[in-house]
Amino acid sequence: MTKLRYFCGAALGLALAASASAQDASAPPAYGSTSLNAGFAEDPTSVAVRAGGAIYAGNISDYCYGYITHQPSYNLNYTAGDVFDLYISATSDVDAVLAIQGPDGNWTCDDDGAGVGLNPGIQFEDPQSGTYAIFVGTYGSGAGYEPAMLHISELGFHDANPFSRAPNATMAPSAGALDLRAGFSGDPRTVPVRAGGEVDASLADGMCWGYVDQAPDLWVDYDANDEFNLYISMQADADTTLMVRAPDGSWLCDDDTAGDLNPGLRFDEPQSGRYDIWVGTYSEGPPQDAVLHISELGFGSEFINTATLDYTLASNYDSISLTGGFTPDPYVIDLVAGGDLEAESAADQSCRGYVTQAPDVELIFEPGDLDLYISALSDSDTTLVINDPSGNWVCNDDGSSGVNPGIHFENPQAGAYHIWVGTYWDGDGAPARLAISELGFLED
Repeated sequence: MTKLRYFCGAALGLALAASASAQDASAPPAYGSTSLNAGFAEDPTSVAVRAGGAIYAGNISDYCYGYITHQPSYNLNYTAGDVFDLYISATSDVDAVLAIQGPDGNWTCDDDGAGVGLNPGIQFEDPQSGTYAIFVGTYGSGAGYEPAMLHISELGFHDANPFSRAPNATMAPSAGALDLRAGFSGDPRTVPVRAGGEVDASLADGMCWGYVDQAPDLWVDYDANDEFNLYISMQADADTTLMVRAPDGSWLCDDDTAGDLNPGLRFDEPQSGRYDIWVGTYSEGPPQDAVLHISELGFGSEFINTATLDYTLASNYDSISLTGGFTPDPYVIDLVAGGDLEAESAADQSCRGYVTQAPDVELIFEPGDLDLYISALSDSDTTLVINDPSGNWVCNDDGSSGVNPGIHFENPQAGAYHIWVGTYWDGDGAPARLAISELGFLED
């Protein structure tokens, strides 16, 4: 239930002259007190209390709501500075309210001002030094006292509520945590999970769908750099959803982006920090078995072939040894370009086209005084993928004539060059000619 909130003086809420009522701000607080100076380190400072009482807060003013106790719930003795505002809020499973008597004796009351569900919050701009007597109540009357948390902050209202059924990123993840650095090996990382739960994901953000557990399923602490995107996706037989709280606190959600009712989120230029991940089911029901994928190559293994190019495999067409000044020049090998692996995922992000897992040609080269040129010629758009003697990936699409690829090695190294000839587009293979030369690229 949302009521009007008012601003008067230095507080966002309603500041009122003290009036005769049954509550007593000078009484000993039920749950203790604390003294904080501006800039305090433990922010927020949170205290477990019980919300509610038998006294109608409207006795303070018509603009105060709910039911409170005779004595304050908590006292804050605050030494203000000239930099920070003061935020006092409460979280609970029930509709809680706040009534606060400030150092000047004025009252400020609120119902739903924290901006999270039905939680109250009061912001004191240019706060005064002195004692804040804080009453945590419930909007509705009743004999019981409800569990709640009182939060004191200089940064903003606090939304972590251990009593709420909303998703809570502070709870321990059910499937554990991963600590990954950009360029991590074993990509994708896969984690078996149980998708679904009893919590409506929209309680975290109105753009989220499905049903999740209150606690996250996985934490991923990720050290990013500019070279890699981050992909989080899931595979399951059921219609599943994905909800991620990014390191900056923003929520991102997805239903079917990874295909076949599987969710996937792509983070371009990802942030470093913790990604809190929930896996849900689109509809209410029992949890479903699923596999969560964390990758820098693409969405889960159903949608990308995660095999890597393997130069230890026997080459498809030829294994040759050449020494500088070799004849004939060019040395030409007829082959069929292409394969079922995407070179960008299977070798290096700078590579293009589709290739086989095994190299097409292995060249053992002993250089002389000249450079080395490797190119391909075809009626189709072909690509080159080469693993050089240092283990580096060197790739090209149209470096020779037309749409034919070519790679020029200046001052070439001695050793093994493993060569793949790919097709730019996925599909059937294309007849091609691979040329190895010290004179230049092969032309029509």
